[in-house]
Amino acid sequence: MTLLNSEQTASRIGKSKSWLDHSRQTGTGPKYLKIGANVRYRLEDVDSWLEQQARSRIWQFDGEAA
Repeated sequence: MTLLNSEQTASRIGKSKSWLDHSRQTGTGPKYLKIGANVRYRLEDVDSWLEQQARSRIWQFDGEAA
C-alpha cells in the first residue's frame, strides 16, 4: 500500500494543499487516513476519487449516470 502526504496528494490531483485541507472538512476530497497527528492518503483512494470526477457533459450532477 502506497501512502501519500498532503503535498504529494495535492500535486497528484492538481489542487492546492489548502483546498485539500478544506476538502477533509467538507468531505469533498479523497478518503484519507489519520495516523497519529499525520494525514495520509492511499494512492488507490486518490486515483479512485479522480476517476469519480470524470464527467461527460457540463450539467451532470452527482449520482447521475455518465
